[in-house]
Amino acid sequence: MEQIELVQELSCDLEGEEYLIEVFARSDGSYFAQTIFSPIDVIISDGISLDEVLLKHQNLLPLAIRSRQMYFPSRTLN
Repeated sequence: MEQIELVQELSCDLEGEEYLIEVFARSDGSYFAQTIFSPIDVIISDGISLDEVLLKHQNLLPLAIRSRQMYFPSRTLN
């Protein structure tokens, strides 16, 4: 099983809401960042360096938030 270690937690304020970004290091030296919106809704960015993964997540998070604010009737859970 792959070993991961939490290396950083960041709080990001976007559009009046606080979002937690957790950054993990893998045993192979790569990193990934995640933001959990709900137990079934998580975004993950990965990269070979801490700077790369943070930059990717910084660019992805606003898009992910805006897409979740859009109304899509087919996405509603019954």
